[in-house]
Amino acid sequence: MHFKELSKYFDLSGGVPSHDTYQRFWNAISPTQFRDCFMAFVASLQKIYSEIISVDGKTIRNSGKEKPLHIVSAWCQNNQMVFAQEKVREKSNEIKAIPELLKKLDLVGKIITIDAVGAQRDICQQIVDGGGDYVISLKGNQGTLHEDVALFLEDEANTPFQHEENDKGHGRIEQRVAAVSHDIDWLQEIHKWPGLKAVGKVTATVWKKGKKTEETRYYISSLQLDAGQLNNIARKHWGIENQLHWRLDVVFNEDKACIRNDNAAENMDILRKWALAILVKAKDKKDRSVKSLMRRNAMSVTHLAKCLKTISHA
Repeated sequence: MHFKELSKYFDLSGGVPSHDTYQRFWNAISPTQFRDCFMAFVASLQKIYSEIISVDGKTIRNSGKEKPLHIVSAWCQNNQMVFAQEKVREKSNEIKAIPELLKKLDLVGKIITIDAVGAQRDICQQIVDGGGDYVISLKGNQGTLHEDVALFLEDEANTPFQHEENDKGHGRIEQRVAAVSHDIDWLQEIHKWPGLKAVGKVTATVWKKGKKTEETRYYISSLQLDAGQLNNIARKHWGIENQLHWRLDVVFNEDKACIRNDNAAENMDILRKWALAILVKAKDKKDRSVKSLMRRNAMSVTHLAKCLKTISHA
């Protein structure tokens, strides 16, 4: 479609590369080296705007030869970028991948948020030892820790620090009430959690189409945080779902990609995140969404070149 224009930038004397050529190319590239190049690009683009970095995993359906590829990413909501990622190895899980991911991050002064899978003493110790802090949600995967925190915070007398936020949009009303307690000496005597300074909860109540739903999440933290901070941190953690994983699925159709070779599947995941980082930074007021910018770039090579030039001079 844009053969003449693209020939100005690439040597296409042999014609347009075939599907098989692209396949061999992405299969041959080392995902580790390609990931390192992506991380170098992210590091050179701009400084970290936020102290909050969220960690979460995503399975890429239809990928991999034996089982779908699962990638754990470190996402900065304010920068709208992935700062590091780690593939979950075969016969392993996120608990082993997260420590490797954390090694790639500068943890000093950062707040690391992880869902319940990160409620592991070794992971929390690694964050604290690295000069960072953690805010981690709880489920029933740590013995009685979740139950003890939930029972304690049910008594409002134990939660002097409370904060409420309300949002309205997309046909729904959401209320989030956060509560925090720093009275954790009794909890430390039982569980001895690394660097623990506070426990808290966030109760989200949603009204949509006349129906009401309510969910309470419980948290442990090495921060001496207040309820307002917990509300803000908990909300930003879900940016990795809403801003990263959702875009990969809806904008890039990641889950519909049928790439079986492990190298190619991981390389394409990195490439999508690389493209997303560029698109987010290049998007201006004329672009209502990342998808609209992608459409403009697809229609005009001149606009695509301008988009890339904007980033290269950022």
